[in-house]
Parts: sequence; structure tokens; C-alpha cells
Amino acid sequence: MDINYRKTAENRLISDWTDLICELSNQSHSIAIGVFDSEAQLLEANQAMCFFLDTDCSKLQPKNSFINPEFSCFLTDKNKELVFDGLMTIGNYSDISYVVNAKVFRKNDRIMVYAETDILNLFEENKKMSVLNQEVNNLQRQLIKEKKNLQATLAELKETQQMLIHSEKMNAMGKLVAGVAHELNNPIAFVYSNLFSLEKYNAEVFDTIKQIERLIDQTGNQELIVSMSNLMKSNDLEYLKEDLTDLTKESKVGVERVRTIVEDLRRFSRLDESDLKQVDLIENIRSTISIVKAEISKKSIDFKFVSPDHLLVNCFPGQLNQAILNVLVNAIQAVEESGQVIVTVSVEKNTVIIEIKDNGDGIPDEIKTRIFEPFFTTKPVGSGTGLGLSITYKIIHDLHQGAIELDSTLHKGTKMKLLIPKKI
Repeated sequence: MDINYRKTAENRLISDWTDLICELSNQSHSIAIGVFDSEAQLLEANQAMCFFLDTDCSKLQPKNSFINPEFSCFLTDKNKELVFDGLMTIGNYSDISYVVNAKVFRKNDRIMVYAETDILNLFEENKKMSVLNQEVNNLQRQLIKEKKNLQATLAELKETQQMLIHSEKMNAMGKLVAGVAHELNNPIAFVYSNLFSLEKYNAEVFDTIKQIERLIDQTGNQELIVSMSNLMKSNDLEYLKEDLTDLTKESKVGVERVRTIVEDLRRFSRLDESDLKQVDLIENIRSTISIVKAEISKKSIDFKFVSPDHLLVNCFPGQLNQAILNVLVNAIQAVEESGQVIVTVSVEKNTVIIEIKDNGDGIPDEIKTRIFEPFFTTKPVGSGTGLGLSITYKIIHDLHQGAIELDSTLHKGTKMKLLIPKKI
């Protein structure tokens, strides 16, 4: 469109809005013009403005289409005719939006938006970014929905746990817990998979934005460069990137926590899944100790492991490792900083004895008979499932045909022996 024609059109804006809209109705989409009342109701518009507002010229039903600045900003100064001159974002947050160079005029209670679009060639980039943002939004909504479903399922599980505490039928409880664990595995896997996808898409979106920014820099067009910089600052993209990353990490930690609970439940009710093998028990215990090495160092615990160099036993290695780990974690948690934990392995005839001793506060007599009950815990809510020692009991007693001996004195410490046959 000719520059002189555009200047002439701008000069006529204040005096004759209606005639100008009619004149521009069949012109190029390079000029968009629309008149609104103070309630943001669209009164008149040419075809280009209707396109941006996603409405029909015959119906004039605009949506909340002014993203930046918002429409209310045009109503603050009644004494000025030109109330805005600069880059404007028109569209909506969930679909397509456009960045245009616009002037906004006010006459009494009428607002006219006059936008030039041919100077800013960002339509295709905006569409791509909007599509990517839509994908992220969809994933976030789906994730929120799945998290709500998971929370509801966990609430049901908690009620089931309370019922099981009062049940003495271990086999029936095992079957029920196995069913719950199986039902939880599917939504957990779904949420976990979505979290990784969300993390990937988040990175791709911001990589795309960086590429667009780099391409604009390469053009050397200072107006484009400044516009892009202002757009990024106004939308606080750096904060959004950091916050999305943190939210995803926190969600993954939460899902991992639930997954751990489900895995404990599965081990509790399905102890016959692993194969019986001959393994070096000492090597297995060393691997188990390495898992809690960070916690040992954190509390400056005087830790000792006394054992033969090697000891071959027939066992279910994965399950036995879990049993030892459960007792070891309890011992580490029982001692104060600079406390002492000693793990000793010995053999008497055909029996292997794994002794874990600590100098913590000990176990009160009134709860000694309950510590192997499922879901029994003295830890604060959220700090333990109450399944650790009950799983250990079933692994040693039922799976390995062994026994557990407990010797604990209040304020002096606890000694727990896991006894299993060398050959099952």
C-alpha cells in the first residue's frame, strides 16, 4: 500500500472513522481497523480486523482478543486522542496470536484500533509458537487430570491400609495389596511417561524460541530485534522456563515416591517372583551398603562391616538385599549424628547370621511385638510406609525359611539378627 495513502488514512482517523472503515473494507490486509465502545464491544471493523479478532464482519462478536496491552489500558486517559502507539498482541492465549504495529485513538467513549501488519513478518513464527504452546498446555491439563486421579486412588489405598492394620489374615491382606499395587502401576506409568514428554516438549519449545531470536538477530533489523526482546521480557519467558522445569522435577519426585510405595507393596505380596540362585552374599551386602553410603556420611556415623571375604549362599538375592536394606535403614535412622552402626556376617554350622547393631534409642517394650506388623510405624506421617520390617519378616521367615531375632534395650540400642540357611 502506498505510503502517502497510509498517511492520508491516519490523518482522517479522528474526523471520520466510519467512512474510513468502509473505504478500507476491501483493501489489503495490511491495514486493520476497528471501533469499540468502552465495554470492548466491537461496533465496526474492516475485514482485516475481523480476521485478527476471529469474528465475522456481519456478526461482530469479538472474544477477549487484546493480550498485550489489555483493553482496559486504553481507557485510563480521557484527555488524549492517541492513547497507544506501539506493538500490540492480538489473539488469545490458547490458540493463534499476532503481533502488529498499532495506534489506538479515543473519541469520547469510542476506541479505534488502527493496525499495520506488513512491517512485521512474524505470522508464521507466531503460529508455530502457538502450536507448540498448545501442545504444552494440553500436556499440562492432562497431567493435572492424571494427578487428581492418582490422588484419589491413593486416598482409597490409605483407607484400605487402615482396614488391613486390624486384619490378622496375612494371606488375604497380601492378595488385596497385590491387586491395589497392580491397579496403581498403570496410572503411575502413564503420569511418569507424560512427565518425561512434558520435559522434552518444554525444552523443544524454548529451543525454538531461541532459534527464532537468533534468526531475528541475524537479520540486523533493529526494530525486529527490539520487538522480540520486548516480547520475551513482557512474557517473562526466562521465569516460565525455570518454573516449568522445577514443576516437572517436583512432579517426578512425587511420582517416584508413589512408585516406591507400590514397589514395596508388590514385594510384600509377591515374594516368589525372583529365582533362587547361588550368590556371593558379602558382595551383595556391600552393594546394599553403598545405597545408604550418602546417609552414613551425612550423619558422620561410625560404620563398620565385619565379614568373611566371600560367602556363597543359595537365596533369592534381590529379596534378601531388600530385607537387609530395610533393617539397615532403620538402624541408620535410629542413631544420632556420630552414632555407631555395625554389620556383622558369620556362619554357625549351616546357618548364616546377618547381625545389624546400632547404639540408638532402642525400642520400647510395648511396641516390640508390633514392629513387624504391616503399616505399623512410629515415624511422622509421610516419612515411612510402615511396610519395611513386615516385608523383611516375610522375606526371611517365609521365603528363606529363616528367622529374625530382636534384642533391644531402651536408650542403649538395638541388635537385629537375620538367620537364613546356607542352602534352602
